[in-house]
Amino acid sequence: MHAADAPPPGFYAPDPYADRWLWIGVGILALVAAWYVVVWWTTRERKVAATPQAVSPDRVAQLRADYTRRIDAVLARAAAGEISQRQAHQQLSGLVRHFVQAVSGIAAPTMTLTELTGEGPRLTPVSEVVGVLYPGEFGPRETATIAGAGTVAKQVVARWS
Repeated sequence: MHAADAPPPGFYAPDPYADRWLWIGVGILALVAAWYVVVWWTTRERKVAATPQAVSPDRVAQLRADYTRRIDAVLARAAAGEISQRQAHQQLSGLVRHFVQAVSGIAAPTMTLTELTGEGPRLTPVSEVVGVLYPGEFGPRETATIAGAGTVAKQVVARWS
């Protein structure tokens, strides 16, 4: 049989696939690609540019007074034995960090000591206070350094702008 010969009788060419199967396959591939895009988009790390709002001098003075009062309350509770020295150190660290965030918009409450130190000279006072508080917060034994830590925390609150 030569290539130019006609097919023998009773021979039928294969039926072509229906067009819908092509579109179903393309749709499945599109859904898989869309899934990867959604997973990538929702799990990527987002860089949020902090645009601190200007805090008025009156508001800063009010925040200073409020946080100084809170620091004094923590020191009084520690002196009265209501909270442990470790808890007092932790609360002082949180107060200083939240004060910095309230005044400048810097996310200090979520930063580690290494991050605070690496931010440059602007956060040096905060990193120094947190460094003083770390042994009392995380040390193997409780330390009785809360009075000195309270003084340093109050100094940061008084001088931070």
